[in-house]
Amino acid sequence: MKRIGLFLLVAALSTGASAQKSKVLAIFQMIDAKKYEEAKEAIELAVWNDKTARWPRTYYAKGVLCQTAYEEGYKKKNSKLTGLYPDQLYVAYRAYERALELDARERLHTLIRQRYYNLGNDFSTLGEDHFRKREYEKALRAFEHALLVRNSPLIRAKMDTGLVYNTALAAYESENWDKAIGYLTGLHEDKYDPTTSLLLFEAYMATGDSVRAEEVLLEAAEIYDYDEQVVIYLINLFTRTNRLDLAIKILDDAIDNRPEHYRFLWGKGLIQRRMGIYDEAIESFLAAAELAPHEAKIYYHLGVIYYNIGIDLQEASLNIKDIARYHELREQSREKFLEAVKWLEQSYELDPSDEKTISRLSQLYYQLQMKEKEKSLKLPID
Repeated sequence: MKRIGLFLLVAALSTGASAQKSKVLAIFQMIDAKKYEEAKEAIELAVWNDKTARWPRTYYAKGVLCQTAYEEGYKKKNSKLTGLYPDQLYVAYRAYERALELDARERLHTLIRQRYYNLGNDFSTLGEDHFRKREYEKALRAFEHALLVRNSPLIRAKMDTGLVYNTALAAYESENWDKAIGYLTGLHEDKYDPTTSLLLFEAYMATGDSVRAEEVLLEAAEIYDYDEQVVIYLINLFTRTNRLDLAIKILDDAIDNRPEHYRFLWGKGLIQRRMGIYDEAIESFLAAAELAPHEAKIYYHLGVIYYNIGIDLQEASLNIKDIARYHELREQSREKFLEAVKWLEQSYELDPSDEKTISRLSQLYYQLQMKEKEKSLKLPID
């Protein structure tokens, strides 16, 4: 009798478990019929029921429900379906991961693998939506989950560097510097794009690590064959910290590597002018003009140099007691002003709307008593 009683008890328990599992399996039919609310009620009961709470298929069903309703809701712009659960895609991901954890015999691995391909795309799209709305922390969370899914042992997908870049950018914009540096460092080492190195520089600067920030720029200059933006960042860094000799060295290296880039010669001229080595600056600007003869700003800066030399000579003459020497310096000053006019007029011809050129020319015409030319200038209208 005891044996029969025990058999009946086991049979009853087995029947009860089978009945509960049948209810879980019925959820897939509800999903197919798009009865999502009804499926949600059933799955929540199954999650709390002792007989199905540790059954892998329970959590697989919940994942499928969340993902399917979300994807349909996103296509149809139906917030009820995308909001069946708060943070619905994340609920789907956690459910799938729980199913994998409980699935000791790996019976569901193939099914979840198929779901993960779309889930990774869903997270990526969600991240892009948040980013467009400038919800950068939410974008970061979504992109990181897209990476988690793609990096799952189930998929082992090839690294999507575009997704990593989006994740890095979201971390940067949300000022999560540790994560930004982590993602950007990988991209920098993989030589992804000059922009990533510049962002990494900014991230290090934001954390106060100016030493590593400078190293990143120097590495980037080598990696990207003296990309113009990278060189500009380096020059700005060195001029800001008054290390003009280093700025000149970087520009010389850039000119050697990219001799066709007039902006490097132009930048070198600007720094040489700042250093007061006018003859070298003139040589740099003239070399830049040979490469870009239609760039008005080159001639403007040549004019400014000759103007500065003229001012220096004029001021020096004020301290001269010898009349002959005084007049000699004043004449030399006038010659430099006339040379300045020549280059500024060339700049004006190429860009007659530039206010700085017009202002400088007007000043020189007045000083040199060139009244007719002064009248001919087309002054900007306020």
